[in-house]
Formats: sequence, structure tokens, C-alpha cells
Amino acid sequence: MHLQTIVAFTDFSASAEHALDRAALVAASHGARLRIVYSTHTPDPRFVDPYARLEQRARQLARRHGVTVVAQDLGSGDVVEDALAAAAGADLLVLDRRMPQGWRALLRGSVLRRILRSSPCPVLVVQRAPQGPYQRKLVAVDFSDTSMALVRYAGGLEAEAQLQLYHAVDLRDEAKLRSAEASVQAVQAYRSKLLTRAAGRMLPLTSAYDARRNRVATAIGAGDPARELAVHHEATGADLIAVGYTRRPALIEWLVGTVAGRVVQSVQCDVLVFPSHYAQPPGTAARSGPAVRGLSA
Repeated sequence: MHLQTIVAFTDFSASAEHALDRAALVAASHGARLRIVYSTHTPDPRFVDPYARLEQRARQLARRHGVTVVAQDLGSGDVVEDALAAAAGADLLVLDRRMPQGWRALLRGSVLRRILRSSPCPVLVVQRAPQGPYQRKLVAVDFSDTSMALVRYAGGLEAEAQLQLYHAVDLRDEAKLRSAEASVQAVQAYRSKLLTRAAGRMLPLTSAYDARRNRVATAIGAGDPARELAVHHEATGADLIAVGYTRRPALIEWLVGTVAGRVVQSVQCDVLVFPSHYAQPPGTAARSGPAVRGLSA
């Protein structure tokens, strides 16, 4: 996989500047063109000329990382609209996690949730100051066509990093067995069958990124996907989690959230969110397909 255009957002806050630094690192590893965009709901009065500062930051990143960096000031005052406009035609959108602000955000959903819902390309949510290229990547899979595309994309994001695929099997039917007073042996046999089936379905995904097949590890858990992924992340110490995202009706997302959104909120590392509707340009990774419930929810 080869990224050609990366877009990163900043409002000059410390967390947003971390996103610029990470975007430049990724751009350098791919030889990609980086566009940095200034947009904010609440302009900082300290910055009389935000675009001049943005251009200065572009020059700094270009010198430090040896990449082409272009400054862009959309200036609409709506971060979501600016992000979606800038991401059109890009291979990756990079930003920091932004929290809801006031009643308007409560009613419309957080900035991040709205961007994830409509972004035309994968979104890298940066939550830490980068210390260098990613070293350990944890990719959540659910065995859909989207999972294959996600593995290829995440695998190629930092080609030298260790890669582990993770799947959490759905235990809702097991709960039904328990409520029907099935024997302990029957419940254990059912879970064993689920785990064995999941292990078998992992194999094709380990070859999705052929050049690194011998360096792809796998792990299988059981239970709520977002919670189990967060727990497994603590054990692995991964510095990047990759998860799929399937758009659902807005009201449902507002009421119950999404796996991707819950993961972003529950871990401290960077999170790559891969939308199931993403269609990559010719010559890059495979086109994503329909997602199924689970880690792409």
C-alpha cells in the first residue's frame, strides 16, 4: 500500500500539533504529500494571523521530515465541514480527539463522531505525542471483506511495525444457552466451537499482507468487542489500534455509540478508524466490502 495524499488538522493546541507531527512521520514513510489545515470553532486571540503561523509550521515539518507540506486555511468556522471538505480525495485524515462542547454538541454529536460518520477516507485519531514510527499495531477484525481491506491498509501504514490481528467472538448466543439452563459442558463446548471457528477464519487474514506473513500474530478473545479490545491492548502495549467502522442510523449511534467510538474513548494510544464505505484509488490496497456486526460496528 502506498499513500499519496495525507490531510492533517490543527487549531494550534498541543494535542492538535501532535497530530501534525504524526501525519508528517507517516507522510515521510510513504513519500506522500501532506496538507495541513487550520480550522477551529473558537479562534485563539493570540494568533492574529493563523495562516501565517500555519505556513511557518508547514515549513518546519517539511524541513524536519523531508516531505512536501502545503498549508491550507479553509476558514469556514465549522471543523466538521472543513475536515470533510479537506479529506475529499485524500488517502488518510489525521486529527486529534475532540470532545463535545455544550448543548449544541450534545444534540448534534461530538466533532469526532460526526467526522468518523462521514469521512470519505480512513481517519487516524492521534492521542499521544509521537516518539517515532509505530512499533506495535493491533488490528481488530470481524472476518468481513472490510477486515481484509483493513488488514492491508493498517499493515502498510508502518510497514516495519509488529502486527497482531485480534477478534472477539460474540457470546450473545452463549448467554441464551445459559438462560435456557443448558449444562456447563454444553456451554463450554459451544464456546470452544466458536473459538476454533474463529482461529480457522484468521488464517486468510494473516496472508492479506503477504510480504510480512511470518510477522503477523493473532489473538482471539470473547465478549464485548470494544471492551475486550481495550483489555487486550493493555496486555500488548500496542501504540496503534486499527478498527473498522460501519455507519448506522444517526439516532442509533447517538444512543448506543459505535465500537470505533468506544475504543477511541477507552484507550490512550492512537486509533485508526477504517470506514467500510472507503474505496481506495486504483493501485493501492483492496477496496473495502460490506461489514458485519462486531469489531466493525
